[in-house]
Amino acid sequence: MAIINRIKTARMVITCTLLPLILMSTPALSMDSNSRWHKHSAKNLVLNAKGLAQAYACEIAPTNTGTTDALCFDIPLYNLKNGKRIGTLKDALTDFRANPDFPDGIIATVRSHFQFHRDHGKHTLTTEVIGSVQPFLEASTSMTHLTGFIPGRSDNNIVSGTGRFEHAKGRVRESGAVNLSQFNGAPGSFIEFDLIWMIDFD
Repeated sequence: MAIINRIKTARMVITCTLLPLILMSTPALSMDSNSRWHKHSAKNLVLNAKGLAQAYACEIAPTNTGTTDALCFDIPLYNLKNGKRIGTLKDALTDFRANPDFPDGIIATVRSHFQFHRDHGKHTLTTEVIGSVQPFLEASTSMTHLTGFIPGRSDNNIVSGTGRFEHAKGRVRESGAVNLSQFNGAPGSFIEFDLIWMIDFD
């Protein structure tokens, strides 16, 4: 509960508000379920994970810090450009800790597994970033907090992949909003997500 209380009292990170505009302006790799994937026409994915998801305890492959226990959420995954459902994002949150730059803030390791529907689910991508959560000072929606991560130029945030993403390397940028009003930090509680992911491949 101490972690959740710190999340709800944390200050807003202003840069997070700019990320959706940046991501919306970036050309995306086509992943329409009714057309071919144009693997060589662009070098990035722009995805939207959106919906209400229930927390459950899960075990994951070791993170960079060696952690294997996490709190997981299964979130519907959409093509941001056309709004079509293209898969499911399994978001695993672990290693919650105080943000050293914002004493009331929280950062966490986010292990994200993207499972795409096309070709009977053989295309998957797993990434790992260090995400931050800060509350809105003012909000015109039901969302209560901002979340985000910006990679360094030389980062590789891709852990693994299958199908078209086997041996993939690249950088992951995440921006979005969450509603924590139904979340108490335990399995069985809920978070409403609206996340934008941009994945740039090498």
